[in-house]
Amino acid sequence: MTAYIARRMVLSILTVFGVMIFAFLLFRAMPGDIAAPFVGQKATQQQRADWLNRHGYDRPMVLNIHRRLVITDHTKGDDPFAAHDQSGAPADALALFGQKGQVTKDQVQPQQKLLGRYVWRLAKDTPIAKLTGNRPLTKVAKVAKEPRPTAKALETAKREKPTPIIDFHLADGGTLEVDLGGVKTCGDLIDRLNNHPNNKGRVEAGITDWSAASLLESQFVDHMVKSMTFQARSLRTNQKLTEIISRRAPVSLSLTIPAMAMGWIAALVISCFVAYFRGTTLDKMGVFLSVLGMCIPFLAFMIYGQWAMFEVAPSRASGLFHRSNIYLPVLIMVIAGLGGSVRFYRTVILDEVSRDYVRTARAKGAPLTTVLFKHVLKNCMLPILTNLVMAIPFLIMGSMLVETYFGIPGLGDLILTSINNRDEPIINAMVFLTAAIYTAGVTVTDIGYAVFDPRIRLR
Repeated sequence: MTAYIARRMVLSILTVFGVMIFAFLLFRAMPGDIAAPFVGQKATQQQRADWLNRHGYDRPMVLNIHRRLVITDHTKGDDPFAAHDQSGAPADALALFGQKGQVTKDQVQPQQKLLGRYVWRLAKDTPIAKLTGNRPLTKVAKVAKEPRPTAKALETAKREKPTPIIDFHLADGGTLEVDLGGVKTCGDLIDRLNNHPNNKGRVEAGITDWSAASLLESQFVDHMVKSMTFQARSLRTNQKLTEIISRRAPVSLSLTIPAMAMGWIAALVISCFVAYFRGTTLDKMGVFLSVLGMCIPFLAFMIYGQWAMFEVAPSRASGLFHRSNIYLPVLIMVIAGLGGSVRFYRTVILDEVSRDYVRTARAKGAPLTTVLFKHVLKNCMLPILTNLVMAIPFLIMGSMLVETYFGIPGLGDLILTSINNRDEPIINAMVFLTAAIYTAGVTVTDIGYAVFDPRIRLR
């Protein structure tokens, strides 16, 4: 059994890993502007770039074998090192981001480096377009709004094209003004900064050195680590996932555990009796009600259940203002799932009640409860156990539809809210949690087979 469990654990890990790869491809590799919902549709390119850099979305996709432009401030002072556009748009196009300063015992030192984009095989002969993401260093001049601009208007716009000038504000409060006109390659840019007449060693430009330690600084590794360690933070509220789960999980469990336990017990008891009295009026009525319950949409149970509660006690029909607010959703989940469960369990139990040992027990005068719950249920536990374990992930995730409809702040409501808000780190972490619980549940089911059926051996 030990070898079997170890093999299943390996398969479970590979399964969860595959699910996480799919989630990464769905949210990261697919085209789309993930920053738009958070910075707004009218945000500038620099604002989008700042947001992507702050949340790590500007990193290489899988592995970091890239290099970056680095500009270091060697002056001493309390002002942060920053770059601003004076003419054109060089700082905006280069997307220069400040590196966090070092933390000392007394204070946090201001940033002393500016880093550019990640560029594959960055060298001095790399075209400047790769450093700017194919964006021009100068702002595009506006041409008169005419159906066909005249040659004179085009020539005027060309002459008015500003020279790209960038201002570096240094830590000592000084400023270095650099003209980037005519820069064609990364080497030209570095030489223009290092050989500036007013530089005098205050600012040094270069290319970062690649190291094996930076290999894992990628979006995929960040996606996997934060999801598996639950260190992800909400893009909307900046809260840690652990804080969100600790607050919402008890709410979901208070809803799903009673609903699951009551529904399972009620379905088993009803199924045993209708199957034992097969062909009688009790059986026919049970089958009719089960099929009827399966035909009624789950949403209808919620709508009419909440309507009835609004008529009786409006304050207990939604939200969690009172403890008793949880009773209605639990009751609805039990009633709505009873039809399908009874229909399934009845079919399973019917295969057992017609066996010889059941007829022998009845002929010997064994009590009905002994025949049903001691002998029949024990021998048909395998499919029942499978059906039960498959519902375990919903204990943690909660019922998304029920929680959203009744205003219950659980994990199910969190998933739908995160999808609507495109809160990708929270979605990925919840996908990992669901996949891990589901694969663990499948392994527990296989072990349960060997426990309930001595003929099964796990090898």
